[in-house]
Amino acid sequence: MPATDIVLVIDVGNSGAKIGAVRGDDVAGPVRLPRVDGRAVRELAAPMLKGKEAVIAVAGSHPSRIEGLVWEVKKLRLGTVVAVGPDHKGIPAPSVDKPEQAGVDRRVQVLAATHLAGMATAVVSCGTALTVDIGDGDGALLGGAIAPGLGLGAKALAEGTARLPLIDLKGEAGMPARDTDSAIRAGLLLGAAGAVERLLAASHVDAATPIYLTGQDAPHLQPHLERTVRPHPGLGILGVALAVRAKPPR
Repeated sequence: MPATDIVLVIDVGNSGAKIGAVRGDDVAGPVRLPRVDGRAVRELAAPMLKGKEAVIAVAGSHPSRIEGLVWEVKKLRLGTVVAVGPDHKGIPAPSVDKPEQAGVDRRVQVLAATHLAGMATAVVSCGTALTVDIGDGDGALLGGAIAPGLGLGAKALAEGTARLPLIDLKGEAGMPARDTDSAIRAGLLLGAAGAVERLLAASHVDAATPIYLTGQDAPHLQPHLERTVRPHPGLGILGVALAVRAKPPR
């Protein structure tokens, strides 16, 4: 059984992939891959591993892309390669009506948050989708909500209208907004923050429950949230590593 002191995680998402190295609870990264292929993995993995072998876990929401990347990464001879999908035994089974539909990304984020907090948690993730998820004390996903992410919303407005521009999420987002860019930014950021607050309240998440915030657009959303949150950009990466440690490859 390979040692899991270092777990290199490649997370294949809806809009690309990211890589991070996990030692203990510390995550080096995540760093976005410029391409989803073995060559890009080798270029970014080398400085993270510093010549040490690791268990390399490939996870995400695209089975065919994961299968292809596992094949490419095995040829790099960086260590033992394993695919972490929804059936991985190291991820607690979700306690939802249709467990087969529960995204592995949401499940590993809840697992990591519960591990760090030592208790039941909530996770807000700001990626391609904006998700609010609730986990129990064992790290199992109890359910949550899924909405369009901030970047996706901005792109939809630009592509679905004749005159609205594609805006940068950085900048003024106060109300009432006094120009078009600020109006779009306020609608996206303040609207998302209000949705998150409402979803947490509807889930009966009280002030004693730790709330973790992750995802590429988390820094844009955090200033507009009234709730106290714990930012962690590598939450999903850590969750995959925890699953691999719980049930390592043989």
